[in-house]
Amino acid sequence: MGDGDRGDGHAFKVSDRRKFTADGELREGAADDPESPPAAGSPSSEGQRGSRGDAGFERQPLEEPTGVDLTMLFSAMAQQALRFLGEIPNPATGNPEVDPEQARLQIDMLELLRVKCRGNMTPQEEALLDQALYQLRMLFVARAQRNP
Repeated sequence: MGDGDRGDGHAFKVSDRRKFTADGELREGAADDPESPPAAGSPSSEGQRGSRGDAGFERQPLEEPTGVDLTMLFSAMAQQALRFLGEIPNPATGNPEVDPEQARLQIDMLELLRVKCRGNMTPQEEALLDQALYQLRMLFVARAQRNP
């Protein structure tokens, strides 16, 4: 079987479409390739970016789903953290269970939401999340001091 031969009599062609050589030099004809996106900093790429530097991304307001809101997500995640801290009994057994790693994971995910949603929350949502994170962290520290 030779290069480009699949073994069934049909050949295929491999084309190197990279814009730069291994030395970092622009390949011949790469700048003229209509299928390749414009290079960063080129005039056509600047027009696509907009004022925030988001390459080819335009923010459009989306309507929130009816019947749910962000506070419901925060509350659900906080309840899971409380359950893993032993503050709320496991619904399946009725007994409190302590799993500090899972509690920490829930708290970290809430913190991630706080970071990623910054600027997109109402003041009430932001206050609820900040308060929940503060209380969960204090409970986590207290639990760690009780059970070293």
